[in-house]
Amino acid sequence: MKLLRVEDIVITNLITLAPATPVADVAASMGDDSQVAALVQSNGKWGYITVNQLGKSGKFAHDIADYTAVIRPATLLSGQLNSTHAELFSGAVLFESDGIIVALSTPGIFFKALINRYCLQQAQMSAVLDTVGESVCVIDETNKVVVWNKSAEKLYGIVADEILGNRIDNFFSNLLVKKAASERLTVKDQYHKPCSGTHVLINAAPILWDGNVAGGVSAERDITEIVNLNQELTRTSRKVQSLEIEIDKISAGVDAFSSVCGHSPSIVSAVSIARKVAATNAPLLLRGESGTGKEVFARAVHNASGRKGKFIEINCGAIPASLFESELFGYHSGAFTGADRKGKPGLVELADGGTLFLDEIGEMPKEMQVKLLRVLQEKKFYRVGGDKPVHVDVRIISATHRDLEDMISSGEFRDDLYYRLNVVTLQLPPLRSRREDIPELVYRGLKHFGAIHNPGAAINKVEPELMAAFLEYDWPGNVRELNNILERLVILADGDTLTTANLPANFRIGYHPTKPVTANYNPADGLTTIPELTTLERTLIEQALKEANFNKAATAKKLGIPRSTLYYKMRQFNLEHGTVSHLTSMSKN
Repeated sequence: MKLLRVEDIVITNLITLAPATPVADVAASMGDDSQVAALVQSNGKWGYITVNQLGKSGKFAHDIADYTAVIRPATLLSGQLNSTHAELFSGAVLFESDGIIVALSTPGIFFKALINRYCLQQAQMSAVLDTVGESVCVIDETNKVVVWNKSAEKLYGIVADEILGNRIDNFFSNLLVKKAASERLTVKDQYHKPCSGTHVLINAAPILWDGNVAGGVSAERDITEIVNLNQELTRTSRKVQSLEIEIDKISAGVDAFSSVCGHSPSIVSAVSIARKVAATNAPLLLRGESGTGKEVFARAVHNASGRKGKFIEINCGAIPASLFESELFGYHSGAFTGADRKGKPGLVELADGGTLFLDEIGEMPKEMQVKLLRVLQEKKFYRVGGDKPVHVDVRIISATHRDLEDMISSGEFRDDLYYRLNVVTLQLPPLRSRREDIPELVYRGLKHFGAIHNPGAAINKVEPELMAAFLEYDWPGNVRELNNILERLVILADGDTLTTANLPANFRIGYHPTKPVTANYNPADGLTTIPELTTLERTLIEQALKEANFNKAATAKKLGIPRSTLYYKMRQFNLEHGTVSHLTSMSKN
């Protein structure tokens, strides 16, 4: 913020007049410009006249001039105003340079500049407070509210005129901002429930002035909708938990893609493409960051293909280059020292009639790439040390998180192999771009790891703060990282609820709750951004409306949210008259 400078509180447009100049001539010389001053010298003393002083009685300039003998060097004009300089302007001050008066300042000019700068800063602060999305509250040393922005009005339903100037204790209890001020605490991104039905993530700190506490400030981000959705998911999970095992069995027998969890547009699109590819023998290239579920998709495609052979997985980055050929194609008896005398089939041969999944294909040694290309083209290969061709019918699925196109440009990957593998490409989205799937992934993982590690314990709840943290985290390790953290929390859980108490330290470091949660995923170009929870919210609300026969009061009670929130969400998702009528007719049919 720009500081007040000495040059902001002086007049530099000066007119020098003789002491006997008539007042009428003084007025004519100055006009009505407040940025002009007249200087008068009489009896060895300098005086000044401003536009505001022309109304004083007097016939000549020396009759109305205010005299001052204080002369300051003009070098002060180039600096910022501080407390030392401010003392200079308790009276009128003249600035000289090389014997010439170049500037004038008076207490009135000084005071007016301060008032203008204060009003400007107030306007700037008001614009900032009403622009930010967080609810901002400032209290003074007596706990009276002195700042209450529009986001706070919207969150708590209390207008500024009603709360400003009153003690905050009259409106809320369990106040972190009051505690932060009284105990000089700084709170960062802490889950807080300031009043019934409201959940926030809060930042709070004391306001210090001259070594003393002058009040406190808090900024709160509303996560009430996220918490309510989590609570609804918890209730739904309890109701259907007894049926999930049977449903999973039925789904596994009918749908090979039941192992793919999520209903976000990006995952639905990826599954749709995978279903079409599964019905063919075309090679499939899975691309995406580490941990996005490439192996899960590969197995699902194999299961949906109807191929009778095995699903064989090869991690190309885990096999030493010297052993790669024998592992992939096997070896003939006596092929090399230490080899089994009976020989050994390779992984390609074991996958005959099935699917060969080449994970991390970008790590395959360059000399092996041409041999794999021959298998794709001729459907046959030779064991190490053998002279008879082995014919195979293998479906190839490959996966990578590397940029194969850059590897081709640098000569690390063969372009002819790339075109053979890249008949159909499926880009899997990172978890941060499909956050609406996180609650479903959490509850599925909770059931899975609970059955493994705590079969006798019924862990079926997730603390609202934990779910909020999961939804805000960037998940660099994607679904694999989420499952690892869930397994840890299930193992260390006390009682039937997962909490933030046992989160690993690296998760807390990577948790940035200030990031906005908006955007979409386009599977055609592979670009991803962060989506809101709109799909999940709409589905829950539609289901609750149907079950309550579109009774809004019953629906709000069932969802555990205020009726006003339900009305707002129905308008947001266009679930009012037209859509609800359409749903009603569908349910009757």
